[in-house]
Amino acid sequence: MATIKKTISLPEELYKEAESISNNFSEIVKEALSDYLKKKKIEKALSTAGVMKDFEENSIEYVNRMRKEDLSIEGKRIGK
Repeated sequence: MATIKKTISLPEELYKEAESISNNFSEIVKEALSDYLKKKKIEKALSTAGVMKDFEENSIEYVNRMRKEDLSIEGKRIGK
Protein backbone atom coordinates (compact mmCIF):
# COMPACT_ATOMS: atom_id res chain seq x y z
CA MET A 1 0.00 0.00 0.00
CA ALA A 2 1.35 3.41 -0.96
CA THR A 3 1.92 6.00 1.73
CA ILE A 4 1.01 9.67 1.39
CA LYS A 5 1.88 12.70 3.48
CA LYS A 6 -0.96 15.03 4.39
CA THR A 7 -1.09 18.12 6.58
CA ILE A 8 -3.97 18.17 9.06
CA SER A 9 -5.18 20.65 11.65
CA LEU A 10 -6.48 19.52 15.02
CA PRO A 11 -6.74 20.87 18.55
CA GLU A 12 -3.45 20.85 20.44
CA GLU A 13 -5.04 19.11 23.42
CA LEU A 14 -6.15 16.24 21.23
CA TYR A 15 -2.66 15.86 19.76
CA LYS A 16 -1.03 15.94 23.21
CA GLU A 17 -3.43 13.31 24.53
CA ALA A 18 -2.72 11.05 21.56
CA GLU A 19 1.02 11.61 21.95
CA SER A 20 0.83 10.63 25.63
CA ILE A 21 -0.62 7.27 24.60
CA SER A 22 1.76 6.49 21.75
CA ASN A 23 4.80 8.02 20.11
CA ASN A 24 3.60 6.84 16.69
CA PHE A 25 1.07 9.55 15.78
CA SER A 26 0.76 8.28 12.21
CA GLU A 27 -0.35 4.88 13.49
CA ILE A 28 -2.96 6.53 15.75
CA VAL A 29 -4.36 8.56 12.86
CA LYS A 30 -4.34 5.51 10.57
CA GLU A 31 -6.23 3.42 13.14
CA ALA A 32 -8.70 6.21 13.94
CA LEU A 33 -9.41 6.87 10.27
CA SER A 34 -9.83 3.16 9.59
CA ASP A 35 -12.31 2.86 12.49
CA TYR A 36 -14.16 5.96 11.30
CA LEU A 37 -14.48 4.61 7.75
CA LYS A 38 -15.75 1.24 9.01
CA LYS A 39 -18.36 3.02 11.15
CA LYS A 40 -19.52 5.15 8.20
CA LYS A 41 -19.74 2.10 5.90
CA ILE A 42 -21.89 0.31 8.49
CA GLU A 43 -24.12 3.39 8.89
CA LYS A 44 -24.50 3.61 5.12
CA ALA A 45 -25.34 -0.09 4.83
CA LEU A 46 -27.89 0.17 7.63
CA SER A 47 -29.52 3.22 6.08
CA THR A 48 -29.70 1.41 2.76
CA ALA A 49 -31.22 -1.62 4.49
CA GLY A 50 -33.87 0.69 5.94
CA VAL A 51 -34.70 1.96 2.47
CA MET A 52 -34.86 -1.58 1.16
CA LYS A 53 -37.12 -2.58 4.06
CA ASP A 54 -39.49 0.28 3.23
CA PHE A 55 -39.34 -0.68 -0.43
CA GLU A 56 -40.13 -4.30 0.40
CA GLU A 57 -43.06 -3.32 2.62
CA ASN A 58 -44.39 -0.96 -0.04
CA SER A 59 -43.90 -3.66 -2.66
CA ILE A 60 -45.97 -6.10 -0.62
CA GLU A 61 -48.71 -3.53 -0.16
CA TYR A 62 -48.62 -2.79 -3.90
CA VAL A 63 -48.83 -6.46 -4.85
CA ASN A 64 -51.69 -7.05 -2.41
CA ARG A 65 -53.58 -4.06 -3.80
CA MET A 66 -53.04 -5.29 -7.36
CA ARG A 67 -54.31 -8.76 -6.39
CA LYS A 68 -57.46 -7.24 -4.85
CA GLU A 69 -58.03 -5.20 -8.00
CA ASP A 70 -57.53 -8.32 -10.15
CA LEU A 71 -60.04 -10.23 -8.01
CA SER A 72 -62.48 -7.33 -8.22
CA ILE A 73 -62.19 -7.20 -12.00
CA GLU A 74 -62.48 -10.98 -12.23
CA GLY A 75 -65.56 -10.89 -9.98
CA LYS A 76 -67.22 -8.27 -12.19
CA ARG A 77 -66.36 -10.26 -15.28
CA ILE A 78 -68.01 -13.44 -14.02
CA GLY A 79 -70.93 -11.54 -12.47
CA LYS A 80 -70.19 -11.74 -8.75
